[in-house]
Amino acid sequence: MKPNAVSHPTIRIIAAIMLVIGALLTIGSLFADQLNLTGGGVGLGWKQLIGLIVGLVLALLGGAWLVQPPASRGGDRSLE
Repeated sequence: MKPNAVSHPTIRIIAAIMLVIGALLTIGSLFADQLNLTGGGVGLGWKQLIGLIVGLVLALLGGAWLVQPPASRGGDRSLE
């Protein structure tokens, strides 16, 4: 049996970028009131909640792709 092929570096770069953007979006959305990014208000608004969810999804997807890139999941494994 062949070991899994090394993933393309572009996938790992994209995954790292997704992780960083997701983390920044999550932190920015969560602390938008304290960072004066919003027009004011108290508590977590709906725009902040959407930003938080999208940021978490990007960060989790990017982290998962860093651990196991989509190309190395073994869809074409041959039994030799």
